[in-house]
Amino acid sequence: MATLQEKITLINERLRSFGIEAVQEIKMTGKDGQQIGQVKYGYRPQYVFDSVNEILGPENWRYELSKEEIFDTQAVAEIKLFLKLDNEWLCKGSHKGQMQIVKGNVGDAQKGAITDAIQKCMSLLSIGSDSYKGLLKRVYQKNSTKNQAGPKQAVEKPLATSTKPTAMPKISGVTFEDRQGVIVAIGEKLFDKKELLKAAGFQWDKTDKTWMKKAA
Repeated sequence: MATLQEKITLINERLRSFGIEAVQEIKMTGKDGQQIGQVKYGYRPQYVFDSVNEILGPENWRYELSKEEIFDTQAVAEIKLFLKLDNEWLCKGSHKGQMQIVKGNVGDAQKGAITDAIQKCMSLLSIGSDSYKGLLKRVYQKNSTKNQAGPKQAVEKPLATSTKPTAMPKISGVTFEDRQGVIVAIGEKLFDKKELLKAAGFQWDKTDKTWMKKAA
């Protein structure tokens, strides 16, 4: 059975696979609408939660709202994050989140503060760690530059000679081959690693007796 750390690694690999669509600019502004501080880059919350649900399962994590405060310009929320490990709920940390109140919409600010707090709690487990390491700025700016450059003339690319697919999960003792659009897991004692393979989207094929998934 996969360990928590192995599942966290799969969550982060899943987040990276989305590319720029999962990344957003984060700007703080004052009452006058002027930017405060530096622009930051983070994962969009829905992509984080979807990835966590996909790997951990929505029934294996939850949060509790400990405290909530409303100020003139922002809402603040403190939450506790719980994970279900060995059929027991364990608190994996607490954190405060905040969100600016825009055009008097306190409700949206409250929801945003809770979401911010949940993501910060998940960062204690290294979920979405690329965001806190400053690695997403390069992802965002690289793709933005491509989009702004306009259409380019198509260039014919040589056929790939390698049969190993990219962006596959790192599972000890397991390699992957792309067989005409179907990715096959290869290795010994794959049954012992079935939880990791399932979490990465692989399914057991009874006919060929292999773990496989369709290539993206």
